[in-house]
Amino acid sequence: MNGKVKVYNVRYNNHSTSDNDRWRLLDGDTEILVSDIIINSSVHTTKDYIEGLGDKFHISTEGICEIKNNIAYINPPKTFITIKRHIYKTISWRVIGTIDTTLLGWLITGNPLTGLKIGALEILTKMTLYFLHERVWYKYMKIK
Repeated sequence: MNGKVKVYNVRYNNHSTSDNDRWRLLDGDTEILVSDIIINSSVHTTKDYIEGLGDKFHISTEGICEIKNNIAYINPPKTFITIKRHIYKTISWRVIGTIDTTLLGWLITGNPLTGLKIGALEILTKMTLYFLHERVWYKYMKIK
């Protein structure tokens, strides 16, 4: 498809004659037949009953579709996932680092209040530095 975020409807192809066209991927008026669909975005499902067919499930998802080897991959925009992941990773690592710094400050000075002051000050500076460091590595450092 074209790399834009869209809403896709996923249907099983009742008229399939082979494994190559068992799934229907609908984007408005466009229909693409594929062998499999891998969805990494959020999914919404509904069910209704159709006379002669029985229960029919409808799956909708929003994301960017890419087709490789007759398999449709639907992913959320990469920038959103990447930045969100970097932010969560930054916060979790900083909590661990701040606990370590606070305990070391207390151990070295013998004063728990001094340890807390050091920990409180460095939580903001090191979180910012780590986030920037992570983004630079993601954007510019390619390891093969």
